[in-house]
Amino acid sequence: MTEARKGYLLVEGHGEVQAAGNLIARLSADLELPMPWSDPIRWKNLHQRNGVVRGASLIRSKPDAGALLVLRDEDDGCPRDLGPVAAAWLRELELPFPSAIVLLHPEYEVLFLPCLARMRGQHLDGRPGLIPTTTWDGESWESRRGLKEWLTRSFPPNRSYKPTLDQLPMTRMIDFGLLRSAEVPCFQTLERALTFLSSPPGTGRVYPS
Repeated sequence: MTEARKGYLLVEGHGEVQAAGNLIARLSADLELPMPWSDPIRWKNLHQRNGVVRGASLIRSKPDAGALLVLRDEDDGCPRDLGPVAAAWLRELELPFPSAIVLLHPEYEVLFLPCLARMRGQHLDGRPGLIPTTTWDGESWESRRGLKEWLTRSFPPNRSYKPTLDQLPMTRMIDFGLLRSAEVPCFQTLERALTFLSSPPGTGRVYPS
């Protein structure tokens, strides 16, 4: 019997191992995409060619690999410029399944911003979360670095935002309809990437093209 193909996800941060897994599984279901996803794998140096190549080579060795998504933060450069560069590293490998790279700009927490009204005043797995008056005060969703620090300032006194504790419960409260309405660029890229990865397989197919 042929083993069912699944998608593999490489992430950088400790907190993203659980949070990104929840995000991708829920978003795939919301988009009615059929491919199941394995638990995310934390991998080093995904901002460098060597890190991406080594990570992709690991996934190539998985007998059930049907797709690869590299998901990482990009707080310095422009994803529109850097995404195709990283995609070229994947394209050189001619992987036997489709692959994609998505850069969350400036960082994973940008996905929370359009959903703050749902999150504020809520406890996060029993811990105090965002204060009830929390609102985004940036010019645009991607206009400010240091979102983790900004979230800490929106928590109660003596309580700081900790990705390993807070990313997952806040991810569970993400509303995809709100993110689509807000037109967060990196979320739009993520949706396109997941749709691409669920299309018919083909050697060397990479998003973005």
